[in-house]
Amino acid sequence: MKDEFLLRVKDLAIHYRSAAGPVQAVDGIDLAIRPGEALGLVGESGCGKTTAAKAMLKLLPPNGLIARGEIHFNGRDIAPYSEDAMRALRWKEIAWISQAAMNALDPVYRIGDQITEAMQAHIDIDRDDAWEHGKVLFQAVGIDPARLHAFPHEMSGGMKQRAVIAMAMALNPRLVVADEPTTALDVVTQAQILARLSKLRREHDMSLLFITHDISVVVQTCDRVAVMYGGKVMETGPVRDVFRSPYHPYTMGLTNAFPTLEGAQRELISIPGTPPNLLSPPPGCRFAERCPFATERCQAEPPALHPLPDDRAVACHYPERAEEFRRITRRNDTWEEVGERLGEATVTLESRHAKTQPRRLFEVQGLRRHFEVPGPWFAKGAQRKVHAVDGIDFELYEGEILGLAGESGSGKTTTAEVLVRLQNATEGDIQFEGVNIAALKGRSLKAFRRRAQMVFQDPYQTLNPRFTIGDIVAEPLIIHKLAQGEERQQRVIQALERAGLKPASTYVGRYPHELSGGQRQRVAIARAIVLEPDFVVADEPVSMLDVSIRAGVLNLMRQFRDELGISFVYVSHDLPTIRYVADRTAIMYLGEIVEIGPTEVVISQRKHPYTQLLLEASPEPDPDVVKQPVEAAGEIPSAIEPPNGCRFHTRCPVAMQRCGWEGRDVLAALSSYRLNQGELSALGDAVAEGLNACVRFKGDANLAIQELLTALKCKHESLAAVARISAGGDALKVEFDRIPSPRRRHIAEGHEVACLLYEE
Repeated sequence: MKDEFLLRVKDLAIHYRSAAGPVQAVDGIDLAIRPGEALGLVGESGCGKTTAAKAMLKLLPPNGLIARGEIHFNGRDIAPYSEDAMRALRWKEIAWISQAAMNALDPVYRIGDQITEAMQAHIDIDRDDAWEHGKVLFQAVGIDPARLHAFPHEMSGGMKQRAVIAMAMALNPRLVVADEPTTALDVVTQAQILARLSKLRREHDMSLLFITHDISVVVQTCDRVAVMYGGKVMETGPVRDVFRSPYHPYTMGLTNAFPTLEGAQRELISIPGTPPNLLSPPPGCRFAERCPFATERCQAEPPALHPLPDDRAVACHYPERAEEFRRITRRNDTWEEVGERLGEATVTLESRHAKTQPRRLFEVQGLRRHFEVPGPWFAKGAQRKVHAVDGIDFELYEGEILGLAGESGSGKTTTAEVLVRLQNATEGDIQFEGVNIAALKGRSLKAFRRRAQMVFQDPYQTLNPRFTIGDIVAEPLIIHKLAQGEERQQRVIQALERAGLKPASTYVGRYPHELSGGQRQRVAIARAIVLEPDFVVADEPVSMLDVSIRAGVLNLMRQFRDELGISFVYVSHDLPTIRYVADRTAIMYLGEIVEIGPTEVVISQRKHPYTQLLLEASPEPDPDVVKQPVEAAGEIPSAIEPPNGCRFHTRCPVAMQRCGWEGRDVLAALSSYRLNQGELSALGDAVAEGLNACVRFKGDANLAIQELLTALKCKHESLAAVARISAGGDALKVEFDRIPSPRRRHIAEGHEVACLLYEE
């Protein structure tokens, strides 16, 4: 009888050899994937997701070994396969998409050569045929086939990830394993990657194993889900059923900790504690220590994976009490009790201090930050600049959290670093309590920095590995000579405990590598607040954290705003977390603020087309919300030569004739038409000449003009309508007018939008 599953894993256990003994990273898991099905594998860092997936492809490091178990793929057990046998299987039948696309591509080879090499290593195909197949693959993932000649560094992050997907699809594998393929990407690029991956899966009847800690991505992408914790599978089933009505307390905790974008606003609840030490795993349920409902049986007896109706299963001793557990886990006090049991504070925000009329802390006017781009030695005078921040205005009030949202390359982090004088402004005025910070020097600058702190994205890179936690938090006090001896120690303890590291005495003598990612980020926050600053810039502080601890860090920011009156500038591309923490939100695009206002107003009204794109692209963890795929949003243009007029017009579905079309749009239209529709017989090469374009043609000029108009209309009707086309010799000249970037329009109280759809 033929197995109904393409992949079936039975009792798989994987150990890593270490000096202290075997680390039981995966301890007897069962998984199954049907042909054409997408299975999401979710859980915290260290739960064994990637280890299990690498074992299926026999890609474990030298100290990793399969201790026991079976891996049945397409009816055969591949667990005992030799390296030669696996080499023949990889790419051809099972392909791998790694987390970091840049690391998966050889920087010294062109992309096309790498795809060709992968094909020639497994099938008999000459280089020309392989290159032609590469063109088909690039078209399938939405990249111009001409990019096959590019090196990895010449492509954006999204393009590189799509190139890796194209490489994975080169030999039409039966199964693709994707390990966090979108973690480092912004929401728009992520949405396009996921849409392309889903489309390819449907067209090729391909199965997908999707590994991530982001349950919102799994809800929108996968058919079924397996939730892992501590090397075990806790729960499996159809993805929307599992997250709509989870059976395991760990899954319930994950769903409570994830912010929603479309649903009603609610308090997030983080799961106290940390995953178990897999050098010596607990004898019972792996989640028992952190579970609000654990009994003596849970502590002593490991639960089996019980089958349930509707293709579901759960590893819990009490599945019949799931409805009761769901109701109880929605309450903050449930997890507070767990935190008290573990000696860890759980931040809850059931009451807030009433706000008085806030005073203005910052006023930013005409802020610009440009970076000079060195040109070739023979092109003197042709100096180019990166327009990272290009004339923005906004205010920050005392006790306020201002969200700064946008894609990678929109200028968010540069703005944040200029606010704390880690970078100097090129132009503009930044008034802090009426004083221009650009003029501060010496002692006055040091005094300002005492009041302005920053929390960076990666806490491990910003914490000195040679310092203890106590030394790290005490360092700002030493620099500013604010406390000594016992007083300094007390302020360090107070900052750590405010940041949720209780009791602080257990942390002060430890080093960063001895803490989890969430604990390290709390140390970074403690270091920022030990000086009791007036405002803090938080640059993507939760993007690298697991779902279960993200909520705790977000709640800390709100707590410090409410209790200490600290203002925050919260930088993120994740609009659900911005909605959760921010009072007001500014949407940035290519160095400009295109929309700003109260967060709920910006999200509910979403006036600017770019704000609409960001919201459409943001994955939604609510299983009852089905979002349409975002496939053709394009990529953010270069900040070296920003577009004419409105900078978003190149991607805007409602762009008008007066939005600033130019010659580069003509080139993009021709490239897009050839990629998606086919060749243009009368048209040849095209070049941009300032705002205009020159398109070579052959034969009849009227036919060439009609072909050009057809291509322009496929790009956008407004582009075809505004282009002034004339023929001369063997070329068509396409002319446009220079248009200024639109100013912000006042829509309502505190709500402004920079878009020509609205009157000034």
